Amino acid sequence: MNGVIGVRRGRHWPTTALKLCISRSSGVVGALLCCVVLLGSVSAGAVEISAADIDALSEARDIYHANCAMCHGYDGVPILPGAPNFAKGERLDKPEAELLRSIAEGRATMPPWAKELNQREQLAVLTYIRVIGGDGLFQDYCESCHSSSMPALSEAIPKGREKLNHYAGPWEFCHDSEVEHVVPREDIISLIRLLREIPKPMLKGQITGEKE
Repeated sequence: MNGVIGVRRGRHWPTTALKLCISRSSGVVGALLCCVVLLGSVSAGAVEISAADIDALSEARDIYHANCAMCHGYDGVPILPGAPNFAKGERLDKPEAELLRSIAEGRATMPPWAKELNQREQLAVLTYIRVIGGDGLFQDYCESCHSSSMPALSEAIPKGREKLNHYAGPWEFCHDSEVEHVVPREDIISLIRLLREIPKPMLKGQITGEKE
């Protein structure tokens, strides 16, 4: 980690879910993935993503870019040899308390961050690191099309990492879109995991007992 602002720092996070935009130019149909919109019935228990949630995500991203990206990479792919690849989830299967202790006290070549980041910021940045791959995909493919709202995920999409990994679909994206055929399955899962993390209090640095 180091005090360098990342490439994406300051970019405004959009507030929608996933959709495939089709652009037609000179008779050529160009498919542009912009956002994941999740259609179908949404139960009362589904959680929509608010402006406050988006602000929390943006703040967590800024903390990571300003303090971690020089070594760990703004997209989670490490720059410093030996640093874990967060984009692949390396070392993130450890207990939350152990990971927070590593941030606060340091580990191997990483210095301690307890004096630079308060406990709320440490938890927020750890939560962001867990879904950093989905954030990069969302910014790359979704940001330019939607900026007004982000509906809750369809209840048809299973919860829990194991069930999601084994889910055979359908993903229930936009009507008539080809997103399921364009976006790699692992990227769709990364985006869904991100969208499910955004409303959670941990991204705001609020400690809860909830586990995925």
